[in-house]
Amino acid sequence: MLTNSRNGRKPKLLSVVALAAVLFCLVTARLLRVPYISGNYGNSPDMATIFQTALSVSTSWSALDEDSVLSGAAQATRPSVEELISALREATQKAARGEYFLMDLTGEERERWNRDNSCQSRLELKAMYNRRKYAPDVEEDDGLWDVVLEEYAKLHRVCMRRVGRENLKNYFETRNNSTGCNFAIADYSTGGGLGNKILAISNTVLYAILTQRVVLVPTSTLVPELMCEPFVGSSWVLDSDQFPVPPWESAHRHLWTIHKDVYQELDRLPSSRFVKDPPRSKLYSSSMEEYQYQPGSRFFCDVEQEMFKGVTWLYFTGCLYTIPKLFAIPAFRETLEELFPSRLVLTRMLRSVMLPNDVVWDRIMRADAEHLKEADRRVGLQIRFRHNMNEYVEMNAVVNERVLKCGLDNGFLPSTVDQDGTMESHLAQKTSVHNSKSSSSVKVFVASLYPGFADFAREKYVSHPKSTGEVVSLVQLSHEMSQTYGLEIDRQSLVEIIMLSFCDDVVVTPLSTFGGLAQAYGNLVPWILEFRKEGSHPPCERGQTVDVCYQEADQLYSCPYNRRLDKKKISDVVPYIQKCLTVDALDGLQLITKNFSGTEYYISSDSTVDLLG
Repeated sequence: MLTNSRNGRKPKLLSVVALAAVLFCLVTARLLRVPYISGNYGNSPDMATIFQTALSVSTSWSALDEDSVLSGAAQATRPSVEELISALREATQKAARGEYFLMDLTGEERERWNRDNSCQSRLELKAMYNRRKYAPDVEEDDGLWDVVLEEYAKLHRVCMRRVGRENLKNYFETRNNSTGCNFAIADYSTGGGLGNKILAISNTVLYAILTQRVVLVPTSTLVPELMCEPFVGSSWVLDSDQFPVPPWESAHRHLWTIHKDVYQELDRLPSSRFVKDPPRSKLYSSSMEEYQYQPGSRFFCDVEQEMFKGVTWLYFTGCLYTIPKLFAIPAFRETLEELFPSRLVLTRMLRSVMLPNDVVWDRIMRADAEHLKEADRRVGLQIRFRHNMNEYVEMNAVVNERVLKCGLDNGFLPSTVDQDGTMESHLAQKTSVHNSKSSSSVKVFVASLYPGFADFAREKYVSHPKSTGEVVSLVQLSHEMSQTYGLEIDRQSLVEIIMLSFCDDVVVTPLSTFGGLAQAYGNLVPWILEFRKEGSHPPCERGQTVDVCYQEADQLYSCPYNRRLDKKKISDVVPYIQKCLTVDALDGLQLITKNFSGTEYYISSDSTVDLLG
């Protein structure tokens, strides 16, 4: 194994030797007509390609020979990230088994891949947040996450070339582990909406990177038809029709164990074993249980994580956002803190891994150009009735009033003028304070299954006389009246999530992953709408973080082999993991982000309202 400065340094002569040796082997292979790469990838190259490949390999070896995989200040302040990058490179080298030309792409290969996997949102998304005037996009970006993604893409690429996408089923069913690659399947619980899908898959992607696993996303999730391929030169697509998932189907059960089997295997080991060597499971594949919406509590423990390192295939499903508890695992915490010092982990992941593909992005751009582009200020309202039509009929009038009062009290919805010419009294003071910062054009974007607020707002504003000043218009792209599923529904949902994320202010519904995704994409601290029927509460409450609430999260560690942590409150051990606000969820945890897009709320006294259908 190549080492860095902590474990000793190999001579720089190694890079020269590597160049000569690899060049000799490749030329010999060419003369003898040996296939370029074993498996089903590529044909024999010409001599120019051979030399380019050898030079690339030599450069890679030379880079790995340096004192550190990072340089300068990063080396001193990011030692755990350095270790992660080293671990990714070691796993890649192990999978390559000396065929180092598997690791890198030639210029022609990269150009072809980019052409076949065009992703305009990767180039254009950031600019959409930079245009905001009232919620500056304060996203951390020191480049380390990009370095990690680049190294992970190499691992993903090598393993997929080794196994072959068409050969994944056979590789799995024959219990093959000859490549040394480990895999993580990122599925979701059937019945969840798009927000649940993207959050559940994001959990697995981050875990796969931390543990050097190749993440695969089943076609049945429909996510591969919504998102760009995230890893250059590879594919994360797993054909659900050709692979034995989900594990609990009768035809697949004999091929999978469940996570509890790993814990039982661990519990049978003598405790003295832990002192000498980290325990490793001997199981080949392990899955979450059916109807389990999140990994069990023991999954978030160091010793148990050591056991999972021995499992070649892990299958994850669920509908909950669990990334906050990855920070609770001691083995991962320092690395995550160094990678995401402001704890904007979900925002960084969504903007780099979960990017809308060109079909969806074109819709977003057309909708933005028609409805949001020319606005000085954009306000997003996400209104969800969790119990569908019955709750809508019961709560619509109350929710409408709360949304309006939330906007008026906090200055992001305009006031109206009563028949006697006076403004609504509860806004008068706020209006006079912020009078000097009037927006000339405000667009209110509503995402809801129902037209209730739009109808209410039209009647409310049209029935009142208008004063002169800023123009406010309302947009709602769809209102299906009931929750449905399918590719077209998911595409439209993603359009509306991203449109919400473009806004300067966003109001979200408690427990809604749809609104949660919008706030995370947008790097926005939301206003959380009050949905409780009992008690006296303000119409909304400002969130405490950009991060989404991990609903139904156990508040205590359950780590029987770590006495220092077992039964302790997670928030006492990791202070920036805190309970979600009561207005959002009764039982949940979330990361408290350090820095976020600040918003100064105001509304001018001379505002005109023009609501459009």
